[in-house]
Amino acid sequence: MNLIVIGPAGSGKSALVSSFSQFLKEEGYDTKAVNLDPASPPVYDAFKDVREFVKTEEVMVKEGLGINGALIRSMDMSLNYIDELIVKSDFTIYDTPGQMELFVYLNSGIEIAKKIGKSDASVCIFVVDTAVASTPENYVSILAQNAVVSLRLDMPTLTVFNKVDVRKVPTIEEVRSKIREGGGVLSELMEGLLDFMNVTTARYRTVAVSAKSGEGLDDLLCAVNEVFCSCGDLS
Repeated sequence: MNLIVIGPAGSGKSALVSSFSQFLKEEGYDTKAVNLDPASPPVYDAFKDVREFVKTEEVMVKEGLGINGALIRSMDMSLNYIDELIVKSDFTIYDTPGQMELFVYLNSGIEIAKKIGKSDASVCIFVVDTAVASTPENYVSILAQNAVVSLRLDMPTLTVFNKVDVRKVPTIEEVRSKIREGGGVLSELMEGLLDFMNVTTARYRTVAVSAKSGEGLDDLLCAVNEVFCSCGDLS
């Protein structure tokens, strides 16, 4: 199975790739990690690394581009090497660029995801910093982002709240209660947007982990396996 790890900068994607890879190996699975971020060297043992072919800092110099232009150009160039970066194993974990917009909104990023998706059963792991979900506004926006990621990449997407060793994830009931306390048009809008939950895996249960401590990694494995299990419903 392919696991494509995506999320905003600072959400702990690479740390999760590192800890989850180790966890899966200890569970006896053949697990390989692949770095798809041309701007950053991996902090884990990468079986394949896009930086063997494309390095953003070199693109900046060779093509006279600023950092944003070089990032976009790097993703376009990375697409040319994706066939060499696709790996078969029990679990292949693909780490994506820190700026998730590069992967979700660029045609090259979407094409990379499609090629990975065609190679085997694939799940997108949308990683969110739990601290960001601490307000109703942010929680609702996370649900909306999950729906966008799932639609853009055309694959099932798990919302995974990271860094629970620092902050507890609010329940949907707690979020709804806070929204109703606010009142007004904005609260009505936010409560309506909670319907986004119906098109995300968050409606089944909350997957909360700590890449630092390893908490919840067993639950993440269960959730990943249940995505394609006809006998379960992520309950």
